[in-house]
Amino acid sequence: MGEAFESIMRGLVEVKAHREGKLKLKKTTIKIAPLPRYDAKMAKTLRLALGLSQSVFADALGVSKKTVEAWESGRNVPSGASCRLLEVISKDRSLLEREKIIVYRSPAARVQAIAKAIPTKPRVSRARAAKARSPKVELAR
Repeated sequence: MGEAFESIMRGLVEVKAHREGKLKLKKTTIKIAPLPRYDAKMAKTLRLALGLSQSVFADALGVSKKTVEAWESGRNVPSGASCRLLEVISKDRSLLEREKIIVYRSPAARVQAIAKAIPTKPRVSRARAAKARSPKVELAR
């Protein structure tokens, strides 16, 4: 027959011999680390450390932008394969670039993307800041 058929038949003969106690098969035990838990802050921190917008981060992970928004707002949490992928990316932050999942047009574009992703304090006018500091008092009539 074919090579595949011969290999399958050899395997079946070995399994039969093992069940009858005539052959001891090699056993390999694999321990898989438990899935990490990601909360809203951890997901957002990772995205910002990578310098990615929510939509680019979502595309890189293969999820929708709404999913990333839900993770970051705490309405939902990553689960299953998403948790494992976030874990791998957090351990090796160059993975997305090295595997060409994300490709920047130039080194300057990479720096600009990271700078844009880092949140800054909102600017408040002096008048608005003074108003915020003054206590609100209402007159009773």
